[in-house]
Amino acid sequence: MLNVTIVPNREFLTSQTAPQKMFVMLKLRPNKEASLARPATNFVFLIDTSGSMYEVVLGESVRTGKVYQMDGQTYHQVTGGKSKIDLVVESLKALINSQQLGINDRIAIIQFDDKASTLIGLTPATEKAQLEQAIEALKKFSGGTQMGKGMQEAFKLLFSEGMSSRRVLIFTDGMTFDEDLCKELARDFATENLPITALGVGNYAEDLLIHLGDTTGGRLFHVSTEEENKELAVSIDKLPQKIIEEFTQAQQDVVTNIAISVKTVQGVELTRIARVYPEPAEFLLTEQPYSIGNAAANDETIFILEFSITNRPAAKVRIAQLGLTYDIPGKNQRGELPPQNLIIQFVTGEVNTPFNSEVMSYLQQLNTVGLIKQATQLAESNPSKAQQLLEAAGRLTQNVGNEAMRRTIVLAQDELRKTRKISDSTRKTIKMGAKGKTVLVNDQSDEQLSEEVIRKMSGT
Repeated sequence: MLNVTIVPNREFLTSQTAPQKMFVMLKLRPNKEASLARPATNFVFLIDTSGSMYEVVLGESVRTGKVYQMDGQTYHQVTGGKSKIDLVVESLKALINSQQLGINDRIAIIQFDDKASTLIGLTPATEKAQLEQAIEALKKFSGGTQMGKGMQEAFKLLFSEGMSSRRVLIFTDGMTFDEDLCKELARDFATENLPITALGVGNYAEDLLIHLGDTTGGRLFHVSTEEENKELAVSIDKLPQKIIEEFTQAQQDVVTNIAISVKTVQGVELTRIARVYPEPAEFLLTEQPYSIGNAAANDETIFILEFSITNRPAAKVRIAQLGLTYDIPGKNQRGELPPQNLIIQFVTGEVNTPFNSEVMSYLQQLNTVGLIKQATQLAESNPSKAQQLLEAAGRLTQNVGNEAMRRTIVLAQDELRKTRKISDSTRKTIKMGAKGKTVLVNDQSDEQLSEEVIRKMSGT
């Protein structure tokens, strides 16, 4: 049901050497039978209904002259144009009236401001009238922002849904007051394999949304209301298409609840599990087996495992065993990959065998995410260093052929060069975009990285 490939970045390591790193690619692809078994889909929409969601962001508007206070902010009442909540309502209605939903798909709508409530529980997509009524009710709320309360409601709905594709989509435009609760709940979502797709617009906390996406193995998007920076962002007027796309993505998760068990020998430690493709995510190493999400039909899902290895004598040895368990919800079956031995040859003297170019190219894409994060953090305090980091990130993206990411990095570099800072919108675009824009690598590529670059990337 699941084709599995395990490839180390190299088959030989130097013996009796200071601690060194090894990177192992885990590539998963559902077979044809699994890909044709479409799962039931349970999808929860968690929508911010705070006062700021009524800001008009599309079309022409005219002030009425009335001013009012809400959530500590001053607002001018207007007529005309579309607000953020209007666009969310339109997008959700477009989804339930699309041709993408089937009889095995269910939708729930939850709102949150300074309170949270389930407007409609998991309901068959065929019950359009009930769903439209709940969607329209989103406009009846206003208040502060307590995302954690909404996440609690979503977790209760999805916790017991078992053999299905389960996903939560959060749409928010503000800073939540209960960030610690959100992070605590993210661990519960990860344990139960409940991925969170997060869409942020305006003045939201991108680091929190990135944390939620990473921890749960979800997806991230910056929603832009500006004309620039839209190559890696979602244009606000394209929100309906993005909502439909995310639901379709959940329908393609034909292998779910993938968990990996890793048993290492003495002197070897697993230090990282990261998904590279189809979008980057960092997984928690708190308790085995480690939950690493889902795999989509007719596509590859690629992970990098990082090991730290202490001094070892020259010998050919098993350094670890890897095993998998997973569900095929469309067939109501569970599957497993029995423990696989990871064998490495430790040799005396210099190791001249080449690194595996495919593995190292995926590692480059992970490193790009880290470089972009560092650059945005340093942009104001040390713009010269930030510029250097962005240049390095640009080179890495060019090496792997990720043109969309490279062009967005160039845009950030231009801003930094001209203004000595990176604008809020560009910062969000490149940080969120870096977590959602990777490319498949040609495993037959002849391009080799320089030995110096390899050493910096691999810590050897």
